[in-house]
Amino acid sequence: MVKKSGTVYFLESTRKDGSKKMYTGITRRSVRTRWKEHSRAIKSDKSKTWVGKGTKSKAKGAFISRNPEKAERTIKKLKPHQKRYLARGAAMRYKRRK
Repeated sequence: MVKKSGTVYFLESTRKDGSKKMYTGITRRSVRTRWKEHSRAIKSDKSKTWVGKGTKSKAKGAFISRNPEKAERTIKKLKPHQKRYLARGAAMRYKRRK
């Protein structure tokens, strides 16, 4: 079976107590579409998703991967400051590509 490439993206979710948490996800569709879905989940009062529990979310960056599932697993094991550093680099490359 051939793995399909996809995009790994980062969001920063602000919680009700003011704390900020990094979220990592993958998509094979447009990243902007996926980010909009997260925004809608926050606006919905009945949302039970991880991002939907926050008060707002901010897109931090994204990068294309040939094996996004493996990349996501690896990134989720990183410490929060390492995720932010990686997201910052991904954001600069993602913006330059557009």
